[in-house]
Amino acid sequence: MSDIQEPLPWGKSSTTVAVLEQLTSSNSNVLSVDPTLELRFPFELRKDIPCCLQLTNKTDGFVAYNIKTNKTKYYTKPNKGIMPPCSKCYISVTLRAQEEAPQNMQCHDMFLVQSVDASEGLKPDDITEDLFKKVMMEKAVDVLELPIVYVKFA
Repeated sequence: MSDIQEPLPWGKSSTTVAVLEQLTSSNSNVLSVDPTLELRFPFELRKDIPCCLQLTNKTDGFVAYNIKTNKTKYYTKPNKGIMPPCSKCYISVTLRAQEEAPQNMQCHDMFLVQSVDASEGLKPDDITEDLFKKVMMEKAVDVLELPIVYVKFA
């Protein structure tokens, strides 16, 4: 049996179904994310492990985004920004070096991408936790969730 984890089959996990519903929801998602189901890190002890995430603005307006994850375990760059209409941006996500492997290589961390329509006058420095909290009270903030998975090499 291989130690490499295969993608979860469609419909076999409530997390997968929830993520799929968020990604295909027609009501307000303005960003799409690739990979679509989970963020995978090829786990190695005491090494920083990078991976890449692509965001796509599916609208004809500007979109502000904010990345939320456990900052003691993961580093994201950029972790916030403003995307022009119909554009893509790439996010570098790095699993910080870990001194020990999690039990059974299980990870229960989530990677969240918050997004909201933004005016052209908004600057990247304007994007803060307070901005998203305030916007949440006034209108919908889209949140894409990606489970984080560690893959073990033989």
